[in-house]
Order: sequence, then C-alpha cells, then structure tokens
Amino acid sequence: MRVTRPNRILLGLAIGSTGTLWPASIWLQFRLHALPLAGALFALGWSFGPCLAVYALVPTARKQSARRAVLFAGGVSILTFSLLGARDIDLEGFVLELLSGAMGAAIGHTLATLIVGPLIFGRFLCGWGCWRAMILELLPIPHSPGRRKGIWRFTPFVGLAAIAFGGGILFFFFRKPATDSEPRIGMMALSGAITIYYAVAVALAFALKDQRAYCKYLCPSALLLRMTSRLSLVKIGTTANKCTACGACARVCPMDINVESFAIADRRIGSSECVLCQRCVQVCPAKALHVSLGFDFSRATQFVPLHTSQQSLG
Repeated sequence: MRVTRPNRILLGLAIGSTGTLWPASIWLQFRLHALPLAGALFALGWSFGPCLAVYALVPTARKQSARRAVLFAGGVSILTFSLLGARDIDLEGFVLELLSGAMGAAIGHTLATLIVGPLIFGRFLCGWGCWRAMILELLPIPHSPGRRKGIWRFTPFVGLAAIAFGGGILFFFFRKPATDSEPRIGMMALSGAITIYYAVAVALAFALKDQRAYCKYLCPSALLLRMTSRLSLVKIGTTANKCTACGACARVCPMDINVESFAIADRRIGSSECVLCQRCVQVCPAKALHVSLGFDFSRATQFVPLHTSQQSLG
C-alpha cells in the first residue's frame, strides 16, 4: 500500500502523540494524582495516536469511519476531564469562571479552542474532537437538505444567550467550594448540562433532518469560530484547472458549503464554516481539492441552498 506524503505526516503526528501523551498521562496519575487531566490525556492519546494512524493508513473509502474514531476519542477526552474533575469547560463554564473572578480550565479551553487554535487550524475541533459532534455523526440521518436562511442566521445568538444564562445559574445555584482557585460544580449539575446539550442537539438534528443542524444554527461556539477561523492557515485548497464542476464535493459537505464554486474560482474554501472533515477531498474524482497551508482572509462562504438534493455523507 502506497502511503502519500500527507498520510506520512499524519503517521508521524500519531507516533509523536502516542509517545508524548500516554507517558504524560501515566506520570500525571502516579506522581501528581491528577486523575482528570491524566484520563483526558490518555483518551486524547488514543485520538491522535492509534485512531489517527488508522485514518492515515486505511483506503479512501474508509477514511470517514476512521475520522469518526478520532472524533469520538477526542470528544471522550474532553468529557473525561470535565466529569472526573467536576469542571464545566464549555462556554457556560467560561461564564462561571468570569463571574467567579477565577482563571481556570474553562477559560484556558476557550482561548485554545475558540480563539488561538482556529487562527492556525480553523474549525478542526468541530470535525475531529467535539464531544457533541461525536454523537451527532452517529445519528441515522443520511444527508443535509441544504442551508436554511432567514431567521436561522440569528438563532446562534439564542444559543449564546442560553449559555450566558446557564453560566449564571451555575454561579448562583450550583457552585461548590473549590479546593483550589478554580470554581467547581456538582456532578448532578454537570451531568444535567451535558444531557441538555445532547437533548437539544439531537432533537434539532431530527427536526431539521440534518446531522449538523446544531452546529449551524444554535452552537454559540460557532459565533466565535466564524470570526477567528477566517484567518486560519490550514484550509482546503483548490485547483481550478482540474475541477470538472461535477458537484460531488458540494453534495457531501455536511456544512452545506458550495465547494464547487470555490474550486471553479480557484479559491481556498472559506474556513469560517469548513470543519476540515475532508469529505470533499476524498470524493473529488478529479483530485482538484487538497489540504493547504497559507494565509488569506476568507470571503463570504457560499452555501448549498435548502432542498438541494444531497448524496449520503458516507
């Protein structure tokens, strides 16, 4: 089996991740007894180690299944840290820490995943490590019906308002005495917050017949990511003289990006919506798409409109 240069890079990353994250996990647990962080790094080691190695080695037809394994292990690493440490590191946890006047894991997680990281990797976390997306991509919903417009453009602000309200509720009613400077919440409150997230995301997916409906129309993190990821160095690049305008790329995009229009214009794909799942790269018969590294400011993303026929996301 021939291993391409991008896959060799992924293999190197997988080997380096395993050799770094798992020893660090063992050291943290047995020397510092830091079980939450040790457990999270162990799960992350699976994601960026063996799971990523499998993604690099399997044939194209199986890469999306392998990516979901990376996604699931990455999502589990986040949940592990939250549940074992009784810490909410999502945006409502960020609000909780701001109200508490503390600098904790939620603020660090927000800075890394929503502000600093996207400047380099775009919305990579959405496609490869989100604990909500890991469940959404398992739902028996075969395709997206296309991007909704009108009032749906503003619904993420409803999600943001709900997160601010939720952070306030955690601060006033569920905050526990901290053993350090970082605020904690009870396991019941944390489990309840996670359950609400899943219930809303799954219900919205079935209601709109769209796996990624929550990501498009309600996720408050997406509001920040749409700004910070515009400057991303890593994006899907195009080669216009190879593109045959067959539309296969646009039909498989879970975020409804009209990838074909970018390829025809010889533009890199606007990463403010792209989650770098690489479905478009893998389905392109002309090999006109590829992961690229460079600097540009994404212009407005073009979407596949609602009710446009879509192929299975595979």
